[in-house]
Amino acid sequence: MSPKHSSKPNLGRLEKVDVTQYWQSATEDFAPWLCQEENIQLLGEAIDLPLEVVLDAQQMCDRQADLLCRQTGTKNWILIGSQLCPTDEQHFGQLLTEGADINAVGIIWIASQFSAEHLKLLNWLNQHAQPSLQFLGVEIELWQIGKTAMAAQFNLVSPAKASPEAPPPDTTQLDLESQLEHQIESSSDPEPEPLTETQAQQLAFWTELCDQLEQRGSVVKAVAPPPEDHIDFAIGRAGFLLSAHLDQSHASLAIELRLFDEDAQAHYELLVAQQAWIESELGFSLMWENLSSECVIYCSLTEVDIAATDQWPDYIDWLCGGLECFHLTFADLVQSLNAEDYHRPPGSPVSNILSLPS
Repeated sequence: MSPKHSSKPNLGRLEKVDVTQYWQSATEDFAPWLCQEENIQLLGEAIDLPLEVVLDAQQMCDRQADLLCRQTGTKNWILIGSQLCPTDEQHFGQLLTEGADINAVGIIWIASQFSAEHLKLLNWLNQHAQPSLQFLGVEIELWQIGKTAMAAQFNLVSPAKASPEAPPPDTTQLDLESQLEHQIESSSDPEPEPLTETQAQQLAFWTELCDQLEQRGSVVKAVAPPPEDHIDFAIGRAGFLLSAHLDQSHASLAIELRLFDEDAQAHYELLVAQQAWIESELGFSLMWENLSSECVIYCSLTEVDIAATDQWPDYIDWLCGGLECFHLTFADLVQSLNAEDYHRPPGSPVSNILSLPS
C-alpha cells in the first residue's frame, strides 16, 4: 500500500523585519493602523487591558500622543504614543505632560526597542505611582511569514506594577537566578478582592447581556462585563456613552445616552430641539434630564426582579433591542452635533458640566 500524502498546509518560515519596512511614519502610518478595531484589540490582549479608541491620530492634531482611548466599559482615559525607533525620553516626557493634561490613568509607550534606562524609568514610575495609575512599555515587532505575509506582534516589556504594601527590593546586586525569580513574582497580578453577592449577580447579568449581543452580531459591540450597576458601550464620539443601568433599589432597568464633557450642555440642547423626530424614529418616548454632572436621555423598564433569574432572558431581550435602537438612532446624530450651533438664551444659568481639557 502506497503511503498517504499529508494534507497539512506547508509551514512558512518566520523572519523578523524592521517595522519601518511596513510603516514609514508612526503618526501617518502606524497610528491609523493601530486604531482599527482588530489591531487595538491585539494590543489590548497583549497588555491585558481592553481598549476602545476615542480620538484617532488625525483627531489628535498636534499632540504628541497618537491615540486617545478609554479602558473598555469605563471612563478611564488611556493615552498611546508610538515610535518606530528606539525610545527617547523627550517623546515620553511629552506623553506625560499630555497625560496630566487630561488626567489619564494610563500611558502606553510603544516603540521598536526600549533601552535599559527607559525600562528602569517605567519600573520606577509604576512602583511609586498611585495604584490607579500605570505606565506600560510595549515593543512592536514585525514578522514576515514566507515571502509575502507579515504579522505584527506586541510585547509588554515593562513589568506589572508591584503591590504598594510590598515594594520590590533593589535587584542591582542580585545574581541572575534571583533576578529571574523576582521578575516572575513582581509580574504576578495581586489577588483581587472577592466580589460581594450583589457584585457577583451584576457581573453574571452583564455577562449574559454581552453574550447575547455577540450572538446577535449586534451593532452594539460587547465589552468586558463589570461587577457594577451599569455597563457602558462606545457610540463613536468622545463625551458620549451608551449605557445600561440596573437600579435594584427602584426595581428598574434603564437604557441611557449620557453626555458628560465640556460641550454636554450645548449638545443636549441641540438634541432636545430634535426630540419629536428622535422619539418618532425610536417608536417610544424618552425621559430627558439635565443634571449638574451630566445630561441623560433614557427609557426604563419597571418592576424588574433581578433575583428572578428565570426572567433574565426577557430583561436581556429588552436591553438588546433598546440598546440597538439607541445606537441606530443616535450614533450618526451625535457625530453631526456641533456645539457652536447652540446659542444659550440670554440670562440662562451655565450648567456645571464636567469639563475635560481639549
